[in-house]
Amino acid sequence: MRPHNAWPRLLLLLAGAISIATLTPSTRAQDEDGEETPPAPTGPPTVNGRDSATGSVGQLGMIFELSTARLVVPPNLPIGRSRRMTFAVSRQAPRANGVASGFHGVGSVFSFVGAIDATSAPVAVSLRQPRAPGRPNQRLVLAMEQPTICNAQHSQPLPGGSQGLCSGWQIIDAQWADGRLNAEIRTPGGFRLAFGWVPIAAPDTAG
Repeated sequence: MRPHNAWPRLLLLLAGAISIATLTPSTRAQDEDGEETPPAPTGPPTVNGRDSATGSVGQLGMIFELSTARLVVPPNLPIGRSRRMTFAVSRQAPRANGVASGFHGVGSVFSFVGAIDATSAPVAVSLRQPRAPGRPNQRLVLAMEQPTICNAQHSQPLPGGSQGLCSGWQIIDAQWADGRLNAEIRTPGGFRLAFGWVPIAAPDTAG
């Protein structure tokens, strides 16, 4: 008689196990209030602005999206605590000859307030440009402003810089693809950025 009486209990146990197995996947995706838990972020967050975008950049990095340009700070840079950074259109256009010999600017001049170490993964800058600019025997570049000692060759004061420092420019190769000018920078200094082109024979830095 004992084996016969054990069947109802066994059936109840099996029914309970099936019920738990059926409910478990749906409850894992819900919080205590029964609402679905949003997925964890998988990439850098985006901040938008017409001419200026500001955000607190941490280990996730950040995408600064303007109406004509984009700047991407990749994740996992040695930033430490979140830092407030701004990517914006600059109203202070540099003198072309002060940037590099034969330099011709393309589009707006920008500023990036965010001096960081990007040697492990470069900061990407791009400018919307429907047609490839430039002419034969010229190369596309991004001019990145950096502080230098004022002298006869560098006499323009550095915007926002300490007294006695003037603007110097580093010339970085750029490419045009899919309607955008693109360049990568590994040591952004927190000053102005200008796309353009220079003669192929031009030196890598002004002066």
